[in-house]
Amino acid sequence: MGKAASKQTSFTGPIFIVGLPRSGTKLLRGLVNNHSRIHIPGNESHIIPYFYNNRSQYGNLSQVANFQKFYDDFSNSIFFKRLARSTKTTVTEKEWRQLVTDWSLSGVLEAFYRFYTEKKKKDIWGDKTPAYISHMPLLKTLFPTAKFIHIIRDVRDYCLSINKAWSKNMIRAAQRWHDDILQARSDASNFQADYMQIHYETLCEAPEKVLKSICEFLEIGFESQMTIPSKPTENLGDTRGTVGIVQNNSGKWRRQMPPQRVKRVEQICGSLLKELGYEVNYNGPPQRVGATKMFYYSKMDALNLLRFQLSNYKLKEALFNYTKAQKFHK
Repeated sequence: MGKAASKQTSFTGPIFIVGLPRSGTKLLRGLVNNHSRIHIPGNESHIIPYFYNNRSQYGNLSQVANFQKFYDDFSNSIFFKRLARSTKTTVTEKEWRQLVTDWSLSGVLEAFYRFYTEKKKKDIWGDKTPAYISHMPLLKTLFPTAKFIHIIRDVRDYCLSINKAWSKNMIRAAQRWHDDILQARSDASNFQADYMQIHYETLCEAPEKVLKSICEFLEIGFESQMTIPSKPTENLGDTRGTVGIVQNNSGKWRRQMPPQRVKRVEQICGSLLKELGYEVNYNGPPQRVGATKMFYYSKMDALNLLRFQLSNYKLKEALFNYTKAQKFHK
């Protein structure tokens, strides 16, 4: 019901949804997950780079003792525990081993994701971890068939949102937005055919158009139910708990950001904003935030984030969330 014929292709993943936090990655995951073939876990992983960097600890994973050590470490991660809790399903060591067809690290990781994908009776797997915007070259090396969907939001609304959510400094957020998006676009130039860039604003205003283009990118048939979120996708901000796409959730900076703040953000990001198709009043050269100010802002952001985590999560999870965020927003 409500489905178009889903074109069958050889592509079975992975799909990586990346972007800066507060840029619509949760909404995009929720919509893409409505496709009859796609499953992206509802929990962010963050741990692929860690296990890649520490792969020498485990040796040949086809050996039972080595895989057991890997499983013990992986199953002790916050990602594994959160996923088990949210899905009410835990993959056992034996079940995981039986799914592995390639004993490289990437093959073992893929088997893990496929366990949950197959539980949903789907065949295309993926991951939504915003911080992987900084790890696309590694992910492409590990998973040569990977396709990346990079969602971008107007930096002025992004700065407002990140400030509301975690009391982060908007000037530092603007500089990070500029630098991270520039780097991501540079990284993606090496695998352009497998990289797609979309805008949060367009997704909200014309979801069917954007989702059709995503399906074309993935070489699968569009399904109409993709445009209808089945449950809330946001747990922070102005759209928290909302079921559905909020079409007017953009341009807030025009009403809520002081003119001098707008001017400073545009001084930092104006050239990139224009390149991405956003309207900008500032016409001068980029004006970066100085290193001393960035350092000071980073320490204040870290303190505010720690306060947020400790007030919303138990100690272990709070420290995990804080640590992963600090690695991303260094």
